[in-house]
Amino acid sequence: MNTQSTLITTHWQIAPNIENQVVQGIDDIHQCIGHILSTMKGTDVLRPEFGSDHFQYIDQPEDVAIPNIVREVTLALQRWEKRINVDSVNVEGTAPHFDFLIFWTLVDDVYREIYQTSVQIGGTKWKKKM
Repeated sequence: MNTQSTLITTHWQIAPNIENQVVQGIDDIHQCIGHILSTMKGTDVLRPEFGSDHFQYIDQPEDVAIPNIVREVTLALQRWEKRINVDSVNVEGTAPHFDFLIFWTLVDDVYREIYQTSVQIGGTKWKKKM
């Protein structure tokens, strides 16, 4: 994770588990994706619509769960992370421990570099990949 004490972008946030450090740029987007997908809609008191509804499908049969999870993840990211375009969402694992691999590009990217963020539900953590 890119941690620096000097801000070089307008998009940044506090780095998790690292005192007095921040994440910026692409690392900030990876972290935002993780926050969005690890938040169940209705659990943020100040923003009741924030998060994703994919949690309601976790215990459904795979043929019902996976397409609905992909839809809810895509809708949540389209609504809450305006800096990216979601290209695809892959869902792996078995209920209730799913891994999401989100492929995305920056909205303003000239070269259209494809990034990927991995989010684990059921032991919520996320990893960035480029």
